[in-house]
Amino acid sequence: MDRREFLITSGGAAVAATSSAAAHAEGPFPAAVADGQGIPLKLSMPWADTPQGPADGVRRLARRIEAMTGGRYRIEVVAQGSGLASEADLVHGSAHDFAPLHPAFAYFAGLPGSGGLEPRDFAHWISVGGGQMLWDDLAGRHGWKPLLAGHSGDTPPLWSREPIARLNDLAGQRISAPGLGADVARALGAEVHDTLAPHEAATALASGSVFAAEAGGLLTCFAAGLPHAARYGTGTGLNGHGTALSLHIRQPVWERFSEADKAIFAAAAAEEYQLSLAEARAHAGVTRQVLATYMRVKLAPWPADITDALGRVAEATIAHVAGRDAIAARIDQSYMAFRSMLSGAPLPERSPLVG
Repeated sequence: MDRREFLITSGGAAVAATSSAAAHAEGPFPAAVADGQGIPLKLSMPWADTPQGPADGVRRLARRIEAMTGGRYRIEVVAQGSGLASEADLVHGSAHDFAPLHPAFAYFAGLPGSGGLEPRDFAHWISVGGGQMLWDDLAGRHGWKPLLAGHSGDTPPLWSREPIARLNDLAGQRISAPGLGADVARALGAEVHDTLAPHEAATALASGSVFAAEAGGLLTCFAAGLPHAARYGTGTGLNGHGTALSLHIRQPVWERFSEADKAIFAAAAAEEYQLSLAEARAHAGVTRQVLATYMRVKLAPWPADITDALGRVAEATIAHVAGRDAIAARIDQSYMAFRSMLSGAPLPERSPLVG
């Protein structure tokens, strides 16, 4: 059994084996609770608890759900790593965390190169383009109900301590990037490091344990301290439109919610997605000015040879995932048809599935 198969099979076993008290209980959650009480739910996140970062959005989401349900739920937020490692009822992060279960989870977090959709268009594919049904099907096979619940920021730079002026500058260097961006980095000649949360990326860059890291949009990276660790921000990241963040709810917990509560959780998550985009956009100009003027960060576009290579490698990487099985092919067909409808670009060619 190779490493990928081991991760897929052992990851599935881990999901089946781990469950919270809420998931173990039977029957629907009570429709009312005593004053001052609340049904306890644990929400885990991989983010450092800093202002203006993803953790801020997680706590805002938790408080919104509590308010919208009149206090019937009491949500404890804990920093506890990625979804597969957590025993919490709710998990915030990105669908990339679930890649060991199936690589097609990448479609629900963000694709590399020009394959990704701009964040608002991505949300439209999820909500009205069939993406949510496909995501429900994929995640449901592994015991989860997924909801869009934030975004790391559009067009993230690749942060480095040294300038990246040509493709050869990446050769043999240790790079951290989420999702299929890591596969692209490897194909470009880099050595891939484990995916790092923004605060972890800042520490790794400062220590020199990684050469470069993609860790979200400018506001997220500013809050995490990356400009103090790396003075160069190049391109638009290996994942060209950043990473969508999600709230994954254990299926047994989701099934205990009333239909009204399901609608409340979905609405609260959707609002958090829009707020995260609004924050990033509203602060983009001043953040860029502070980085360039006061922190002497040099922000530059991709060099031409990296742009060309990144485009080719990203498309090949996506095609490889699309050809994995019928589930991946169905997700790819929906995603690419929606992308084509928006851009007018022709559908990419795909090899037929074998077997």
